Amino acid sequence: MSEEAAKKKGSKLGTVLGWLAGALALLLVNFFAYHSYGDGYPVEPTSFGAVVVGAFGGMAIADRLGARAPKILGLTVGLLLGAAALTAFLVFS
Repeated sequence: MSEEAAKKKGSKLGTVLGWLAGALALLLVNFFAYHSYGDGYPVEPTSFGAVVVGAFGGMAIADRLGARAPKILGLTVGLLLGAAALTAFLVFS
């Protein structure tokens, strides 16, 4: 595999990880906002907005990180998934 092909593959992976990290981060923030606000919180529109804004924000971060994006965002996605699993376990158990 040439260096250019590897760079392009890393860029695509970084973009996907940026989508996941951004969407998951803002969805967790929205979840905590819902639990702190109460039952009157508009969950559906704010969840949709959080995922869309988070995904595009994560994609922008991936573009700025360049070749370092898969390493940094891969770790970030792993930490966020761990935080989401812990939150779900604590809230729903």
